[in-house]
Amino acid sequence: MGTTWPCRWCSRQGGRAMMRGRASRCFPRHGDDDYRVQRYHLCLEWKPGSGRLLGTARLTVLPLARLSVVRLDLSRLDVTDVWVAGTPVAYRQRKKKLLVALEPALPPDCAAGLVVRYRGVPRPVGMPELEDDAGWYGTPDGVRVTAEPLGAPSWFPCNDRLDDKASYRFEVTVPDGYQVCANGRLLSRRTVGRRRRVWVYEHTGPMAPYLATVAVGHFTFQEQAGGPSGVLLRNAFPARLLERAAFDFGRQSQMLRLFESRFGRYPFHEYGAMVVDTPIGDPLEAQTFSVFGSDRVDGKRGFEDEVAHELAHQWFGNSAGIADWRDIWLKEGPATYAEWLWEQACGGPTADARAREEAAELRKDTGGIVVAHPAPGELYDERLYMRSALVLHALRMKIGDGHFFALLAEWHRTYSGKCGGTGDFVTLARQAGGDALGGFFDEWLYHRSLPELPALPTLPER
Repeated sequence: MGTTWPCRWCSRQGGRAMMRGRASRCFPRHGDDDYRVQRYHLCLEWKPGSGRLLGTARLTVLPLARLSVVRLDLSRLDVTDVWVAGTPVAYRQRKKKLLVALEPALPPDCAAGLVVRYRGVPRPVGMPELEDDAGWYGTPDGVRVTAEPLGAPSWFPCNDRLDDKASYRFEVTVPDGYQVCANGRLLSRRTVGRRRRVWVYEHTGPMAPYLATVAVGHFTFQEQAGGPSGVLLRNAFPARLLERAAFDFGRQSQMLRLFESRFGRYPFHEYGAMVVDTPIGDPLEAQTFSVFGSDRVDGKRGFEDEVAHELAHQWFGNSAGIADWRDIWLKEGPATYAEWLWEQACGGPTADARAREEAAELRKDTGGIVVAHPAPGELYDERLYMRSALVLHALRMKIGDGHFFALLAEWHRTYSGKCGGTGDFVTLARQAGGDALGGFFDEWLYHRSLPELPALPTLPER
């Protein structure tokens, strides 16, 4: 297990550093507030027979306070060696944590390189609070990662915080004949040894750990240059689903144009969808490369609302992140509302008609939900998604189209590459809406009962 771990290092930091600045977080056991990771460089080798993963993670760590122990999240994988600044150091694994000793301690704002070698068969991270799991999964022809909200430690050591965003480089070695998808731009594919290939992706980010993804399988890649604002559009589909998937995902370019007109310039250099050859249920808005399962391909665009939803997340949730999982309405609300905007743009019901239809359904629910303070088990409740979108539609009714869409674009500009919370959004909205908002946010965000939607003004639908 490497160098002996002195007991004094356990007691030196104790619970104080673990909880500093995090008492109000939804999942306080994940991540550490004493440092940030500026960059992850992940070198991974996957073996299909055993499912075994050999990993080397190179992290650039920036202390925010005097740092004598780096606490990383890592689940069910065995660490073999750790170095800091090229020197082997003591480490210990305990309760889904990797604790790395720093001797001497690092002063604030003094970045250091940390290298972790590890191995094992990755498994999803269990999330008892959600009665679910997330992370690294095997598929019939490879693997896929859908890590929201707490699954990133299933495949690499990380500071598993929403507000710790970094740049990423992925170098993934697989047997010849397999293809690899990951965040960012594919830089190279090179052959090494006998019948192995290394796929290299680079994403400048910044990106939170839960949005990092990798998939290995048998994919056919499609790239389309010249998308809106020069965005590279690329997709990865199983060959057997190619024709149907190309149709189902064929209007992403039009979606990009619509959403840029509403939310501002697309925040990254590339975008696309990967479809893994197995049903996975709800897709995931992994940054720049959303992950869908084969159950979302029907050749009829029957799930195009989800295609729009995951694309809209690139603005809201990915680029403009949320400060805590209790602020999830700030990413799921805009993404759900984007579905309604796309539906209207395609000649379907107006966003107002959809909002009033959803509100009528929600009023049948006697329990209700508090939008700005959901319990962990309510984070992915469909009621929360609909209520979050209704908050935005009600706000649009109050302040009008011009102020509303300007507000969404300003929210994205202000928090692009950063994270904002409910209070930040309310402050920005009040600047746009002024006295007209009154107790609007208290009524819509902090009460279980669903308020009445404001009357429809004369809106110049665009």
